[in-house]
Amino acid sequence: MKTTSKILKIINILFLILTLIFLIVQWNQIPMQIPAHYDLYGTMDNYGQKNSLVGFFIIELVIYLLLKGIQWIVKLAINSSDTKKSFKQYISFIAESFIFVSNFSFSMLIYHMATSSNISFWLTFGPLVLVILIICFTFFKFETC
Repeated sequence: MKTTSKILKIINILFLILTLIFLIVQWNQIPMQIPAHYDLYGTMDNYGQKNSLVGFFIIELVIYLLLKGIQWIVKLAINSSDTKKSFKQYISFIAESFIFVSNFSFSMLIYHMATSSNISFWLTFGPLVLVILIICFTFFKFETC
């Protein structure tokens, strides 16, 4: 599980970097008006300015930093207590999973807004379902150890 957490950590940083690179490289090709809101079915129903993409990226970065800060505080609390190593790895994995879902969701939202494309149902709810399944699987695995 420690290796998986490291892989997720790298993927999370890559999502941030690739989203920023995408915005920089594609900025001139992005139309002035972009989708600003999607309905439950992933269809665009409101438009806004392309500058809002910068705001979304800043929000993605702030959420990433906040979640990493919370993860760091939880690690400090766990390290100061007498806790099993496997439980510490489990908590680290869960934290990285939540950060992954946050980064993935924001990156996909920025991409779809920039390209004016509809969002599929699975892109909207897929990451949430994936994290719930991962948490359930790892919790079951942790309980059986």
